[in-house]
Amino acid sequence: MKVLILSISTGQGHHATGQALQNAFVQLGADCEILDAYEYIEPILSHLVSKGYLLSASYAKKISSKLYDLVVKKKKPLKKYSVPKITNTVWAKDLTTYIEKTKPDVIICTHVLSAILVHIMKERNWVDDKVVTVGIVTDFTLHPLWEEANLLDYFVTPTELLEFQMKKKGLDAKKMLPIGIPIKPQFSERIGKREARERLGLDPDMRTILLMSGSMGYGKIDESIWMLDSLNFDFQVIVVCGNNKRMLKKIEGIKTKKRFDIYGYVDNVDLMMDAADCIITKPGGITSSEAMAKGLPMIMINPIPGHEMRNAEFFLNNGLALYATKSFPLDEAVFTLFHHPERLDLLRSTIEIYAKRHSARNLCEFLINKHNEQTSKMN
Repeated sequence: MKVLILSISTGQGHHATGQALQNAFVQLGADCEILDAYEYIEPILSHLVSKGYLLSASYAKKISSKLYDLVVKKKKPLKKYSVPKITNTVWAKDLTTYIEKTKPDVIICTHVLSAILVHIMKERNWVDDKVVTVGIVTDFTLHPLWEEANLLDYFVTPTELLEFQMKKKGLDAKKMLPIGIPIKPQFSERIGKREARERLGLDPDMRTILLMSGSMGYGKIDESIWMLDSLNFDFQVIVVCGNNKRMLKKIEGIKTKKRFDIYGYVDNVDLMMDAADCIITKPGGITSSEAMAKGLPMIMINPIPGHEMRNAEFFLNNGLALYATKSFPLDEAVFTLFHHPERLDLLRSTIEIYAKRHSARNLCEFLINKHNEQTSKMN
């Protein structure tokens, strides 16, 4: 079976999802490749989309949030000949050349923009009807643009609770696969806190917090460190800055009373999660799914406007996390969590209800079985 995973460069999350699926497919004996759709169509386009996403998230938060709200509230689909549809149709035509050459049996879209391209190809009969098409919803909400990709065969969601949104947006809920956002297998496995702390060179007996800013280093990590260091009870902190080298250099010079182990980009976040009692992070869909698979309570900070704000609402409304804000600052949130052990226990028990472990493998097995069924019927 040949699988093509179409991604778009807006942060590392979508690529991480693709890599998790690719590894699982290969282990199961399938031929699988990942393609950055916009990079293939036009490298400059890919750069502009990636750069634009980072700039809007960092420097135009209010504008980004307002635009997202406007799109969410729209009640009519895009017109047949709207500018977005015309441009995406041109780009989809370019991508068709690659599809015809490689002839995949399954196309998986880890970003809504690549899903729209595939939708257009199906709409124009530029892709064989026998090709199974799948969209991965990488947040705990449906981005408004997903309704423009309604011809896909399946929509993988992080939870069954998105069924209501799917129906509201005119999508067929029967196409929903609430398998969970595909994550790497190491996040579905757990080791004891003591062992994890020893492997990281931490005090094995001390409460531990993991403070993360995501792969792009989004957020004010320095302010979080000052607030945590001001608390008058003991704990140690693992700090991960991602690719933000400027922030890494800045916080390495901060003098603290508590122990802060500071890292840039790392590839052992799974071990750090095992070592931690809680994680402080922005509520990205992939990181949140990884934390829940580890059974790790979250304190959410600095959500990117739009989808991450909706993620924060989902976690709060379903009792899965605390949300630090100006009126409920981070130091107060940490104090609340660690001075009420029953609150931590309640979060952990609720997380176990929603956590989706082995999501990548489960999706791959489902699609391989579907392919085998189709093949046997043809024979």
